[in-house]
Amino acid sequence: MKAKWKQNLNVPNTLTMLRMLMIPVYIALFLNGHKYWALFTFLLAGATDVADGMIARKFDLITDFGKLMDPLADKLMGLTALLSMTIGTERIPAVVPWAVVIVILGKEALMMLGGLAMLGRHIVVYSKPIGKAAQFLLTVGLTAAYFHEQLAGLWAWEVSPDVLLLYAATAVTLIALCFYAASCVKQLRAQNNDEVENGNETKGN
Repeated sequence: MKAKWKQNLNVPNTLTMLRMLMIPVYIALFLNGHKYWALFTFLLAGATDVADGMIARKFDLITDFGKLMDPLADKLMGLTALLSMTIGTERIPAVVPWAVVIVILGKEALMMLGGLAMLGRHIVVYSKPIGKAAQFLLTVGLTAAYFHEQLAGLWAWEVSPDVLLLYAATAVTLIALCFYAASCVKQLRAQNNDEVENGNETKGN
C-alpha cells in the first residue's frame, strides 16, 4: 500500500491534482467578476495538462491513478469554464449558446457510458485525432468567448467569431462521436469473431 502511494506521488499526478484545485479557484474568480483572471486560470490548467502528459511519457511515470484522474480533471475544468460562460453572472454576460453545452455534455455522457461498457468487455477505445481536433477547436472557441464583446465589435456578421468557432467545435465533436461509436462496434465485432473462432477450435479438439 505504501509502495503504491509512493508510486502515485510523482510530478505528473501532482500537476493533475493541482488542476483539480484550480476549479474552485476559477469559480471564485468568475463569480467575483474577474473574467480574465478566470480565463488565465483555465489556460494555466490546460498548460499543466500538456505538461503532466509529456513528463509522464518521457520519464515513464504513467500510473493507474493518472489514467483515471488526468482526463477527469481535464473534463471537469473544461466543463466548468464552458458552463460559466453559458450561464454568466450579473457582471459577466452569458455568450456561449446552450446548444453547444447540450451537445458537449451529451457527448461526454455517452462516451463515459460507452467507455464503461467497453471496459466491461476488456476493450479500451483510444482517442482519435478527430477527437483531439474537436477538443482543440472547443478550447480556442471558448477562449475567444471571453473576448466576445471585442470580437463582435470587429465583425460585420450577426454571429460573432467566437460563437462560430464553438459551433464548428460542436460539429466536429458530433463527427468524433460517430468515429468513436464506429470504433466500438468494430472492436466488439472483432472480439465476437475471436470468441466464435476459439469456440469452434475448442469443439474441434
